Amino acid sequence: MQEQEQRTRLQHFLSELAILGSLQGFHYFQPWLRGREELLLTVVNDDLRWRSPGFAVSVASNFTSSTCSSSYSLDSDYASSPLTGEGPLPQEIQETPDATQQQTPSRNVDSHLLPASPSEREIAVPEMNCTLFLLAGYAKYGQPYAWIRSNHERLVNVGGTDTLVKDTPMKLKSITDWVSTSQGTHVWDVVSELVGLCTMPPPDNPFSLDMRYLQTLSLPERFLVTGALLNFLEMIVVQGSREEPFYDLVVEELKPLRRLHFQSLSEVQRFQGSDRTPSPLPTK
Repeated sequence: MQEQEQRTRLQHFLSELAILGSLQGFHYFQPWLRGREELLLTVVNDDLRWRSPGFAVSVASNFTSSTCSSSYSLDSDYASSPLTGEGPLPQEIQETPDATQQQTPSRNVDSHLLPASPSEREIAVPEMNCTLFLLAGYAKYGQPYAWIRSNHERLVNVGGTDTLVKDTPMKLKSITDWVSTSQGTHVWDVVSELVGLCTMPPPDNPFSLDMRYLQTLSLPERFLVTGALLNFLEMIVVQGSREEPFYDLVVEELKPLRRLHFQSLSEVQRFQGSDRTPSPLPTK
């Protein structure tokens, strides 16, 4: 019975993974579904909007900075990586020998949990100013795991070319909760933790949307994309924990998204039967 329950929970997680993989338009990450059990997640390193409030393009799809790694570092040991809500947030540090020195993570019980494809064979290339992660729920492991696929040295000292260390799954609170709680872990729990660890400064709402990007989409695409985003954010609101610091911000994010979706729906209905081609909305 316990094995059957675990399979059911994993199937539910994979369903959420497939939904997330079909979305676009987030500020801090971009998901790419790769097969039934894998999703590649590109996460922004430095929040350029925070540095420049006038930044007008989507930081999830077009980067003007050539910086691939920031000046801060996270604890190098997977077993003691900073978790959401634990201890102070990482601060910018000076480039001194003591500050930049990292330990090589020791092999642990998870070191044999390799992804379907090793990191050194990863063909996906992350864009500038972002880090690539692999989020997967393999049936052979019976639970989700997350691996770093690029910029390993930014988060942990991998000790040279040790492939086994590079392909050791990350120690995440959201993954630990999969085992320790009866309800398991939602895909947005893992995403929010990865964004909180990777993006500097950590955003208040990891699921913030790039409304300007959404308005540039053609009408049919805008209607479909906003509808899919509405469904996902409403899943977070209905099924997610109200205790999450981003919960109320997601609720607020729904309001302009819902307006844009129904505005697009109205335009679709207006153009039905018309020979005119609808154009993207003007950006403000």
